[in-house]
Amino acid sequence: MTDMVQILIESASTSFGLLSRSLPPMVLGLILAELIVVYDAAERIAFVARPITRFSHLSDATGASFMMAFFSAASANSMLAGYYHDGVIEKRELFVASLVNSFPATTMHWRSLLPVLIPLLGFTGLAYFGLLMLVGLLKTALVMAAGRLLLPGRPGAKAAEIIFEDLRVGIGSVSKDRPHLGDALKISARAARPKVVRVVKMTTAIMFLVSVLIQVGAFDLLSQQLSGIGGLLPLPAAGISIIAAQFAGYIAAYTVAGGLLAAGEVTGKEVVVTLMIGNVITSAGWAVRWLIPSHAGIFGPRIGTELVICSTGLRNVLMILVALGVMVLW
Repeated sequence: MTDMVQILIESASTSFGLLSRSLPPMVLGLILAELIVVYDAAERIAFVARPITRFSHLSDATGASFMMAFFSAASANSMLAGYYHDGVIEKRELFVASLVNSFPATTMHWRSLLPVLIPLLGFTGLAYFGLLMLVGLLKTALVMAAGRLLLPGRPGAKAAEIIFEDLRVGIGSVSKDRPHLGDALKISARAARPKVVRVVKMTTAIMFLVSVLIQVGAFDLLSQQLSGIGGLLPLPAAGISIIAAQFAGYIAAYTVAGGLLAAGEVTGKEVVVTLMIGNVITSAGWAVRWLIPSHAGIFGPRIGTELVICSTGLRNVLMILVALGVMVLW
């Protein structure tokens, strides 16, 4: 009984830490989505992203979320979820837009990756980062092409813009004179409140469940099972330790890889290929532990899980193909 109480206390502490970092950008994204409606600003904000959205047959509302993804992936996803629940976009457009938005989020990883990669791995680290960007770019290009084939194009986008205008009128911005920022924020917060409550409830419940699973060692067991796959791959023996370290985190993996590279145990090519394959192996644990809870909280359990499976699956296939290309061409 005492052990269970301790697990629940630790789980509550862990989930509180996770929620304190994840909920604010989610809530901000929902409020910003409503603020864009109030100011009828989607078209202007999405101007930079218009070549991407038009090619992909996406509406301007999703272009605004694409721009937000450069600053916060959680906020961008919350905006898309808000538009979906309001009927501004339908499910296929939601999937295409969410997967396209993953590229801005990937490019922003330089802030956390490069300061670690360059000192530890030098040119090899820079090459690895470039290949990660290539995978993200290929993924986005494929999703854009899929959007062009699956979505109705500008007529569908204009229909979405009509709904967008109806929503703007419906929340009280009938006059051509736009409200002051303070009033606009109040209107936006009031319109976003039901969505915020739903997201907070769902995310809190899922994060707590995941925290309990972390405390009881479920993910450690999953990591041990997945790490055994490394022995079946055409990697150097020393590379298995890099993959094992990836389960602990990218800093640990880069540190181990840097030490092995400096000692001459592995070559730069072997480090890059090992990190890419390890990225694929560890992605399942990462998705279950972090991505699915956050996406389920924003989009709902079913759509959130489907999005993570589509995004992670496509990324892993491309990661393997690029890694094979490195093995052949380097």
